[in-house]
Amino acid sequence: MTNPTDGAVTTTDDCPLTWPEQRRNLILFACCTGMQYLAAPVLYVGVTQASLCEGLGADTRTSNLPATLFFAMTAMPALLAWLSPRVSVLKRNMTICYGVSSLMLAATALVLTLPVPSAVKVAMVILQGGVSGAAMPAAIALLWEVIGRGSAESRRGLALSLAFGVGPILAVLGSLAQTALLGGDLFGIHFDGIDHRYRFVTLFGLGAPIMALAAGFSRFFVVAPVSREPEREPLSTVVGLLVGLPLMFAAVALMQIAAATEQEAYRYLGYLAAASATTGFVWHFRAILQQRVLLCATIVTILVYAGNMIPSNMNLYSREVLGIAADLNAGPQNLLRFALKAVAGLILGWLLTRTNPRMGILATSAILLASVVWAMLVTGSWYLYAIAIFGAGELVGVYAPNYIVSSSRPDELRRNMAFVTMLMAPAAPAGYLYGTVVDLAKSNEWTAFGLTSEAFGFRLSFFVCALFIAAGIAVALLWLPARPKPCRIAPE
Repeated sequence: MTNPTDGAVTTTDDCPLTWPEQRRNLILFACCTGMQYLAAPVLYVGVTQASLCEGLGADTRTSNLPATLFFAMTAMPALLAWLSPRVSVLKRNMTICYGVSSLMLAATALVLTLPVPSAVKVAMVILQGGVSGAAMPAAIALLWEVIGRGSAESRRGLALSLAFGVGPILAVLGSLAQTALLGGDLFGIHFDGIDHRYRFVTLFGLGAPIMALAAGFSRFFVVAPVSREPEREPLSTVVGLLVGLPLMFAAVALMQIAAATEQEAYRYLGYLAAASATTGFVWHFRAILQQRVLLCATIVTILVYAGNMIPSNMNLYSREVLGIAADLNAGPQNLLRFALKAVAGLILGWLLTRTNPRMGILATSAILLASVVWAMLVTGSWYLYAIAIFGAGELVGVYAPNYIVSSSRPDELRRNMAFVTMLMAPAAPAGYLYGTVVDLAKSNEWTAFGLTSEAFGFRLSFFVCALFIAAGIAVALLWLPARPKPCRIAPE
């Protein structure tokens, strides 16, 4: 490998692009990621949407629906990978995904201004969570493909450190803006917020031009042409995916109907739909799952991603712990969440350059577990730091995909990264499960340790979440190799 400072003609042994072209891609990767972070108060579906739904009169189950639907829709990148497999349209597809997200944020802001029933506004917020779950993971999957094709493996630690170390600083600024808009106290400084009628309208509205800017950035990536464009596979090869997607949505809908009508039959139908959807997804990706390393990585990722569904409950529990309305606490929690993520992003990027891909998964999973244990045990003002620790652990969503990238050949990146983003879909029911645990504790008046039934329900949901994460860590330690080697997936 020649020195990258030798000039524009320099190339690396695992990337066909020159160093200036790679540098351009790394900077644009960081810029797009930065825009995602700047709009994090509304794009990181969970805390903000849960507090808004609760303010509109929704119960805990319904308040968790935006996050649940977000994760359920993350199977869409796999469908996009099949519909549009050509490398030449990679940038175009990324621009469309960012553009759809921008339009959805603008539409949500518009509906929140209209004199319509609260139920309609709640439905729009849930829809925004679903559309974001389809568009943003698809954009991120394409972003990973760009960085996989357009940079040397030896430079990815630098890219991740830049994007996920500096990027979260923009999320801190976004969270400051959120606190100023919604009101609340932030480290001794009180914000009155703007007129309550326009708080969330402004918050969602500001996200629209930010994502439009990301769409603009995505047009400037350098993607090396390939000698042979991949062709769309026959329809018969995606039967599992086409069956699994609607069944996943049906599972979420049936579970919500069961909660509203108290009819157990709908609940069991929901379980059946979820199991059938999982079977469809497993069948579609069976070639990947036949690889032992990728199968283990899949299990680890799903288990730990289930932990990523807990922020809504963390935010809603602040009402019990701090005596503060959830919407007033969303801004401070997001600020702490992304402030520590910025610090952790720099450290973890450096750690990756010194260790191995598995260490990234283990480190972030352990931090995620620590945040849930903190939320379960700590009370008073110190509780706020649970979401801060969670923010650092949330970077497992970066280092799990990086592990798959390290295991993939360039011609398999599109499919493999679509598969990775889809792994959030099997974790989607966890968010609904956490909300259900709380509602069950309240309705049955479960209590222990001198806690109210609601407080006990929240802590019980944190305990369930901790079990998922701990199981993921155990599988990673036992069966994931530290340095996975790229392996070709056998064609179906």
